Amino acid sequence: MSELSRKKATIRRAQSLALTAYLTLDKESLSTLSEHYEDSLTEILAVLAFHADSLGIIRLQNLQALRRDVESVIDSLSRLQTSLLNSSIEQGAEIGTRAFQSQKTIESALDISQRTTHYVQQFTGADGLQLSDRIWIINDSNKTAITRAINSAVIQGNSASEAVAQLLANGETPPTQMQNKVQNASEREIGKVLKAQSKDPDAAYWQARRLFRTEINRAYGMAYQNSLVDDDDVVGTRFMLSPNHPRVDICDMHATVNRYGLGRGVYPKGKSPWPAHPNTLSYEEAVFIDEVTDEDRAGKEDRINWLSNQPGNVRVGILGVYKSNLLKNGVLKETMINSKVRALKKRFG
Repeated sequence: MSELSRKKATIRRAQSLALTAYLTLDKESLSTLSEHYEDSLTEILAVLAFHADSLGIIRLQNLQALRRDVESVIDSLSRLQTSLLNSSIEQGAEIGTRAFQSQKTIESALDISQRTTHYVQQFTGADGLQLSDRIWIINDSNKTAITRAINSAVIQGNSASEAVAQLLANGETPPTQMQNKVQNASEREIGKVLKAQSKDPDAAYWQARRLFRTEINRAYGMAYQNSLVDDDDVVGTRFMLSPNHPRVDICDMHATVNRYGLGRGVYPKGKSPWPAHPNTLSYEEAVFIDEVTDEDRAGKEDRINWLSNQPGNVRVGILGVYKSNLLKNGVLKETMINSKVRALKKRFG
């Protein structure tokens, strides 16, 4: 066995173990995140019960104290969530260095891990937001949604309660609908609203889950990229689909097109389109110089040609309907693949 073959075998084994560790980290981090949100909701329900009267109703005069206690619970969740995210990013970056640790000193691997962690935490997206901004937005939206739901329920319920009391004082029978509205301010009904709200796809937990997955993946993948950048035996990286890739999207193109003549889904160092989108589990693996064949070099193709040869459902899955129609009409260019549809509509109508 040649020296390069032995080196590759060592890296492949370490890479396989690192990938398993990364996927485990993703799973465990999201599980802990879910537990934090469940515990937070349980605490809020206990706070509601504490501030309710003997009939289980939250009275208007208790609303301010109730809100203060609820906001304290949410702030605690915010601290736990931020700490968990930063810890998961650090672990992801460390795991990303493991594949090439046999080729580096401990100090070098640690430096890559720390620099990657810092980069991810300070990374500014196309929307101008950094990680701290995104986590603040999630925490703020969570607090706003919960306090708004509580405010609305208590105010509506107490208004109905006052109206019922007035009707009874006048010797009248309150309508059933009005009596039912009184229960809007009960701890039980408010709890139902908050539980339903937490299951909404745009709820804070699901936003946080997407953020966690995106940033842990970024930390792992970037540390991996940074670990191989100085290795002369590595010609590039192969874009690999997640084991649980759910449906056709732009990742399928990145993982299949032979854009640089290095093989299907292989990109020179620094030119990979990974990560293609948020909330992804796609990853990369090193491709060594002796693995690129003459067939790979001869099979080089641009993305437009590759897309043109795909079935209609694949094109739509990758491009969407509008861009797919532009491709069909022969006007979609390479530079337009990642363009916003809104911008293209201004140009083409």
